[in-house]
This record gives sequence, C-alpha cells and structure tokens, in this order.
Amino acid sequence: MLISSSRRMRSIVIVVLFVLTSSLPTTNAEGNDAGYPAQILLDISDGTHIIEMSDGSTSAISGTIQDEALPNSATWELKDSFGTRQYIDFTDTLVTLSDSNTWNLWAFEIEIDPLIVGPCACTVIVTVIDNSENAHSKIISIFISPNLMRLPPTVHIHDDADVWHSQSYTVNAFSMTDQYSEPWVEYTLRNSTSVRCSYLESQQKSELNDLKSTNSSQLSFWTNVQGDPVGQFTFDIDLTDFLDGWYDLVIYSTNPLNQEFSHDCTSFRVDNTPPKALIMGPETIPEGIGAVVIDGSSSIDLYWGIQGLTYIWSVTEVDGGPVPETLFVIDGDSRGISIYPTVSGIFEINLAIADQAGNIGQESKIIEIQNVAPIARLQIDGTPIFDNSEFILNEGTTALFDASDSVDTSNDAGNLRYVWRINNVPTYEGESREFIWPDEVDGEFILTIEVIDDNSEASQISILVKDGSTETVFPISIIILILSTIFFIYSVAKMRKQKIEPDIPKWS
Repeated sequence: MLISSSRRMRSIVIVVLFVLTSSLPTTNAEGNDAGYPAQILLDISDGTHIIEMSDGSTSAISGTIQDEALPNSATWELKDSFGTRQYIDFTDTLVTLSDSNTWNLWAFEIEIDPLIVGPCACTVIVTVIDNSENAHSKIISIFISPNLMRLPPTVHIHDDADVWHSQSYTVNAFSMTDQYSEPWVEYTLRNSTSVRCSYLESQQKSELNDLKSTNSSQLSFWTNVQGDPVGQFTFDIDLTDFLDGWYDLVIYSTNPLNQEFSHDCTSFRVDNTPPKALIMGPETIPEGIGAVVIDGSSSIDLYWGIQGLTYIWSVTEVDGGPVPETLFVIDGDSRGISIYPTVSGIFEINLAIADQAGNIGQESKIIEIQNVAPIARLQIDGTPIFDNSEFILNEGTTALFDASDSVDTSNDAGNLRYVWRINNVPTYEGESREFIWPDEVDGEFILTIEVIDDNSEASQISILVKDGSTETVFPISIIILILSTIFFIYSVAKMRKQKIEPDIPKWS
C-alpha cells in the first residue's frame, strides 16, 4: 500500500487501515497487575510504504491507547540499523475519547517528515508504561523512500525483560521486507565489551567469519491470512558450550530480491553454572534456648556473585513427623533461617538457591535438637529437701510434699509428669501431695519423686523418711561405751583425791 504524505489522505488512512490493524497483537513486557493489559492501535498497517513527496509535505499517523487508567508515559520511536530516526514523548498530548471507571480510550497523532527522516526501513515502536509501571509495546514496520526503490528489510530484536539465559536462548525478533518476501536471517554471537554491541560500528557483514545462517526449519515466521510473513519470528540458539558472561547477539536480515540487509543487536547474559549453596550452623542445638541462626549467606554464584539470588529454605523431620510452624523463621533477607528449638528431634535443613537464569544449587544439613532433662526439686512444708536427705514424719501426722518448683525448658515445663514412689512402688501422681504415714510400712521408707518430660527424660530425688514416734533403743555397744567412760572418769577422779590427802599420824 502506498501512502501519500498529503494531509488530504489522512481520513482515508484512518478509516480503511484501522480495521486492518485492530487485530494485531500488542507486545507487553509484563501483565497488568490491575487487570487487562493496555491496548495500542495504529491507523497504518504493517509494511506500509510512505513516499517522500517533492513538496515537502508530511504524513500523520494516528493511534489510540486503551487502558484502565491514564498511562504514566507514552512514547514513539522510529529506528533502523543506524539508530533512532525519530523519538517523541506524547504523554502530555493524549486526547481523551472516552472516560469510565473501568476502561478508557485516548487518541494520539504523530507527524513524520520524510525529508528529515530520510529513506529508511524503519521499525515503529510505540511504548506505553501503565500506572503499575508495566511496559506494553506496539511494533510494526514502515518503509520511507522517494520512490519504490528496494530497501533493506526491517529487523528488530525484542528486548527480553529477562536478559539471563541458561543452556539455550529462544530469540524473539521481527523482520519484514517491503515486498512481503521472507527475509534471509543470519546471526552471530560475540563476547560483549564494556560497551554493549560497540564493535558493530567498525565491522562489516562481509568481514564476519562466524556468521551462522538459519533455514526455514529453524525459523518460525508468523503469517497473515494470505500466508505472507508478517515479520514476527523465533529461533533457538544452543548455549550449552558457552562460558558464563555477557554476549552480543547480532541478527542480519537480508532482502532476497536486492541483497540489501539490516541488522540489530542485543546483549544478554549466559549463566550455565548453578550457584553453590552453603549452610553454616551448629550440628546440635540444646532444646529450649533462644533462636539459633542457620546461615546461607556464604553461598555464591562463582561468576555473577550473589546479587539476584533467590534463597528457598525448607525444614523436614528425619523420621517424617510434622514440623511445627513455630520451629523456624526465615530471616528478612532470606539468606538465613532462625531455628527456635522448641521441640527435640533430628531435622534436615534444605537450602535451594536459584539464580536469575533459573539454575538451582542445593545443600542440606542435618541438625539435632537435643532434649534437656528436667531438674527435680522438692520442698516439705516449705523447706527445701535434697537428694539422699532424711526426714522425720511422725505416724499419724501429715506433711506437704511439693515438687512444683521443678524446672525444665519453657516448651516442656507445662507438660511435666510427677510420679511419687514409696520404696520404688508408684503410689501417687501430681506436683504436690499431703502425705501421711503409709499403711503396711514400719519404721522408715524411701520416698522418690520422679519428674518426667514429654520426651520421657526424667530427674528424681530420693529421701529416707523415718517414723519419729517410735521409741529409740540404744545399741548395747553404745551403752557399754557410755558405762566404760563413766567408770574411767570416776577412777581418774578417785586417784587424784588420794594424792592430795595429808599423811595424818595414827594414834597408838
């Protein structure tokens, strides 16, 4: 189709070509979180030829944008292999055609001066940034020349929001000739310099010795209802043998009718190496202490570093039991996990690290949360009693035996069992008990309080309880010792008395 640059033809173009382009897809980098993506329509068809008129008149291209809210920005770019020929930010000139709470319509118009733009096989890129900061683009080809001279094809590599690739790269590009013939597509891959795609300025296609051709079995061109290619095509590149790093992809598109070619370049990152996951932390943790950090921050992607890594943690119990939700909390930056040892057991900590190309490195670590046994404590009538002590309990009287001051970790303290044993026979349960002298026990008995947690760990105190009402009988040996002592003292006193008596003469 030929379009005169005269303004008199503008209304015809709008009426006829609006129908032709209404079904063409809009490329959007991301979906609109709020609802449907923005729709961009242009009043010219893909592959339109704009003729440069001798009177210097311009051509106008109209379009509409439909979305739920006014776009944050709307831009027009006209570019070819030599760079940008025209760039317009028309955000502030959008004209509202309809306004509702759910779907709105705005119109815009772009002036093209063929004398200023010059002959070109150009790609039109209309980009809308919606109020959720998602980008939506409309891409078509137009050809500008003073006559029907054969121009090179248009070519444009869609900039992928994800410029990371591993093992393979599915190239999504656009190319069209002015006669709707299918172009020849070749490409080359080079290590990028610090300035991406910079070597293209000093190297011609004929100088390339690493140019790779594609055939119809490799390319997948979109076609219209007549079967003509409409520009969009894809093909795959095997990256298996590539080292990690930045690469430039250059696509050369050649018009088979006149051998004229165009090129476009994009840069992307190859990441074929999965990150190395490392878990740092203790192998054993006592139950009931504060949070213990299991650290994954030493994990690394050897080439690309840690920026952009995603840390995925999981905790499983080795014996397959349920893991309480309160056992662990993932730290704010996700590089570590805080373990709260509220239950004992053997757990497996798993860390999977995904890089931006989708490679995953994994590491696991077994940790044991060790149960802490309770500590039994006993009071009798408020007085602390210790293991192996003796206590006198008169038969017929009572005493309060209390073990409620026994201690354990906070998670077990509320679930302790108290078992009272008399001569190792379980007799009572409960943290305290009013005791009287047990039946069928004479003289004394051993009382044991056993404190047991929910992991069957136990601590106990045993004391000897004696009957204070029984008359005490001294052993014969003690009696003999006492009598001997008394006799010894008496003898010593008697001898001293005899020594101090005066020698009194006797009367004859």
